[in-house]
Amino acid sequence: MPRISHGRLSDLIGIIYDCAIDPDLWPKALTMLLDETRFANTMLSAIAMPSGEILLNVAVGLAPDYLESMNDYAADVVEMWGGVEAVASYPLDRPQVLSHARPGGEYRHGRYYKEWGAPQGLVDILAIPVARDAEAFGTIAMGWHERAGRISAADLEIPTLLLPHIQRAVSISRLLDIRTVEAQTFASTLDELSVGTLLVGGDLSIVHANEAARRMLAARDPVASERGRLVVPSDPAQQMLAQAVAAAARKEEEIGRGGLGIPVRRDGGPALLHVLPLRHGEIRPRLAPRAVAAVFIVPPSAPRGAPEQALASLFDLTPMEAKVFAALASGLSVAETARSLGIGQGTVKTHLHQVFQKTGARRQSDLVRLAGSLSL
Repeated sequence: MPRISHGRLSDLIGIIYDCAIDPDLWPKALTMLLDETRFANTMLSAIAMPSGEILLNVAVGLAPDYLESMNDYAADVVEMWGGVEAVASYPLDRPQVLSHARPGGEYRHGRYYKEWGAPQGLVDILAIPVARDAEAFGTIAMGWHERAGRISAADLEIPTLLLPHIQRAVSISRLLDIRTVEAQTFASTLDELSVGTLLVGGDLSIVHANEAARRMLAARDPVASERGRLVVPSDPAQQMLAQAVAAAARKEEEIGRGGLGIPVRRDGGPALLHVLPLRHGEIRPRLAPRAVAAVFIVPPSAPRGAPEQALASLFDLTPMEAKVFAALASGLSVAETARSLGIGQGTVKTHLHQVFQKTGARRQSDLVRLAGSLSL
């Protein structure tokens, strides 16, 4: 178990999800995160792509003069992590430690480390990816002071546990245009969204649907209403959705990566479902008292990085399932895929069955179209 009490963990996840509704709470959330770890400071930053517009920029524990000079080292920070391609290749499902990613210690010779980090006694960094797609890039960077020794596996437990919750909060905050949403205007704010949004009860009963969602329900694409209950056409996706909403109603810390990018099939291409818990926290219970979760229906935005990582992130594929998906989507046959991956054709077919289950695809041509729609 991570070195944090259940009550404190619940409070921390609760305020992280409240940040999706009120981004001004991020300083409080990051302060709570620092209190539960041995890190010295932290900064949340997110920028719009490709414009570079700043979406979020929050820092805790940094001296004002060092914070002000941070922007002077933007290129140096990217180089310290190995360059743009290296940064794009880091997995989205776990935090990265600089000294682990660059074990040779070359980064210690860079301008950022010598002029900005070392004078503060900062010798290492933990980076938590919060956004990396065609529309935004963002991280939470946590500085490590030399007096704390070395970053251990135990120091990664809480950041790893919180990673999917932070990613979900930032993703939904982006949908809400990263602005504070007042309780009395929550429903009208949802109605203004171009993405389909539904408020649901613990049994998936539909409490409210915005205009975009009502059109989807009427067309039964990619969601439908059966006796007032939200349903999707894929049994695996329906199960994932039900589990995520049940966790949102019961203990939102149990939701994990569930409900973050549930893939569903749509006539115009694939879509993803994001579930935001509403039952707990200081702010969310006042937004829609009859609902336990909000479900957002969004088009996929291709993660930046290797195709296999993008696929694995979106559809919760194992590394080999992602490789099989990518190979077949590129036009290889089962036999050719088996030869290229060094596995048997029966193994390829087993992985392909799992890929079909997780993506909702039915045939290889569906995989080709899906991969194309994700701009891999």
